[in-house]
Amino acid sequence: MRSLLSFFTKNVLLKVASFNGVFILIRIGIGAIMSRIIADYAGAAGMAIMGNLRNFTQGIQTFAVLGFEHGLVSYAAAYRKDFTELKKHYKTAWSLSIISSLILAILIFIAAPWLDDYLIATDISFTTVFRLFAVSLPFYVVFIFITSLLQGFEFFKRYITLQIVISLVIFIISAYLIYTFNLTGALYSIVIVPFIQCVVAFFFLKSTIQHQVPLFELIGIQWSQEIAKKLFSYSAMALVSAFLLPLVAILVRNEVRTQVGDAAAGWWEGMIRVSNYYILFATSLISMYVLPKLSKNKSSSHFRTTISHFYKTILPFLLLGLIAVYISRDYIILYLFNADFEGMEPLFKWQLIGDFIKIVTTVLAFQFIARNDIKRYLVAEIVSVLSFYIFSMILLPLYSIEGIVMAHVANYIVYFIVIVILLKKELFNSAS
Repeated sequence: MRSLLSFFTKNVLLKVASFNGVFILIRIGIGAIMSRIIADYAGAAGMAIMGNLRNFTQGIQTFAVLGFEHGLVSYAAAYRKDFTELKKHYKTAWSLSIISSLILAILIFIAAPWLDDYLIATDISFTTVFRLFAVSLPFYVVFIFITSLLQGFEFFKRYITLQIVISLVIFIISAYLIYTFNLTGALYSIVIVPFIQCVVAFFFLKSTIQHQVPLFELIGIQWSQEIAKKLFSYSAMALVSAFLLPLVAILVRNEVRTQVGDAAAGWWEGMIRVSNYYILFATSLISMYVLPKLSKNKSSSHFRTTISHFYKTILPFLLLGLIAVYISRDYIILYLFNADFEGMEPLFKWQLIGDFIKIVTTVLAFQFIARNDIKRYLVAEIVSVLSFYIFSMILLPLYSIEGIVMAHVANYIVYFIVIVILLKKELFNSAS
């Protein structure tokens, strides 16, 4: 028992995982209540519409910050003891991001009627939703700069505490809006998130760690051609994902709405919501723990050690969690959603299998981000997005909505094979 306690005490990843686990449990609790509220007050069709809007906002937010998020975390980790270099990198990134967010805000404000017709496509106009989202983009940039510093400086407890507070505030406001205004409230609850994130993060920073993380000294207008070039290599990686992933999700969801119906599209969106709970646990751990580790030491042996440690420490718990989700699927549908979502039940096994492969592969793929390896990253990402779209278009007519989650599994099998081929030197060359 003493040796087991010692293992948990000394294992940094498990410490991070335990802190992160508290956050995930809170998110799951919040998400469970929110899923039920959406199911009761917006319905399956409303959930599908929310999925389209959420995909759009997530993609645009990445474009607003020019895909610098992982790059900022990497530079904060690499230059945490060299404030002069850190300042140069952050000010250059700030100059680019704030200009990008303002340009996008203007374009979305103008294009709001067209976006409403294509993404929402209901009898009610939601143009104001898109215009409010446009105004929120600079606020999102500020939020990303704050959280990237917390992650790069490895303030894990404080980062997770901030995320918990933000989640609770968003939940309270969103629940009120959806309960009071149904689908209209649900859509507004998505686009006000950047305002909430920025305000809470700003006051959190000011009241706790401003002396350790001097944000106001790191933002401002400054230009370095060399740093901008490095940042844009991170940007290219993130922006390809930010463009292709939401685009394909929207195209596939609209195809489901056309071929099977809005309710079926809502079942798939409900399945994605369940998936996001445990995927968030894994991806946030990768971002907080694996990325800074790989950024500080770029040797292949260190890469193998870090990945192996993650697999041995986290995957057993993750696998048990996925099995528990599958066993509990009927209860999840009953209590998190309602009778209108019973069509979700056949989707669970395929989604869970695909998600397990996705997590195993994503850890490996973060090597491309840590090394700023744009070429291999883009090859893997484009193959993955195209394979999901192709498999979806083939399997949807054959297996209805279940074909989409079957495509999810097929896609990540292909993605895993591609990643292993691209990383064969780092994975199998013991001399490196």
